[in-house]
Amino acid sequence: MTRERERERERERTISIKPHEEKVLVDLVEKYNIKEALEIGLAYGASSIALLEASSTLTLISCDPFQKDDYNNSGLKKIKAANFHNRHTHLNAFSDRALPKLLEEKVSFDLIFIDGDHKFSGAFVDFHYAAQMTKVGGIVVFHDLWMRALILIRSYIKKNRKDFIEIKVGSSNMCAFQRIDKDSRDGMAFKEFYNLQGYLKYHVNRLSWERKTIIGRSIFKLKTIIKRF
Repeated sequence: MTRERERERERERTISIKPHEEKVLVDLVEKYNIKEALEIGLAYGASSIALLEASSTLTLISCDPFQKDDYNNSGLKKIKAANFHNRHTHLNAFSDRALPKLLEEKVSFDLIFIDGDHKFSGAFVDFHYAAQMTKVGGIVVFHDLWMRALILIRSYIKKNRKDFIEIKVGSSNMCAFQRIDKDSRDGMAFKEFYNLQGYLKYHVNRLSWERKTIIGRSIFKLKTIIKRF
């Protein structure tokens, strides 16, 4: 194996959702009888394959403008190799361009998996449109909950979107919300979703994850000891 190929495989392992996260998607498809799904972010196709394998009647739209240039069409090749391409559509466009068009076409989904732009602004815009296209009873799933931006979006939804309730999933790196009603907020609706406790918790955990400082390494050792009891 060449070094270049080895680096590419390592990149795929780092970027792709993990097996236990794939299981979260599969469980949701089976539990909620998902038939029409949308994912934002295709990359190497791990989430796409998991969703399409979970149900032979599920159709999936994947939105990803980087599939060709950044991933050499890896995700699309895997979908075709698995013979799922007849149930899959790839939108070669940024989500903030593609989602408004889908909304205008009055397309709706049973499940939307948001794993594209991880900046707060990007993920928030994705949710803004996803929420409007999620059927009542449908699910919106987020990935990479270790990131502060996604933690804040989760907090925003819990505080401000009473038409969505959080449901438990089997990964601390993911969260899911089920739409239970129509959005009935008035034009002035807003509840504060930022708090100091969440800010401090994130940065303490980050010190522990990175372990670049004495404090970070000490926190990591302490957390390891606590987990043993």
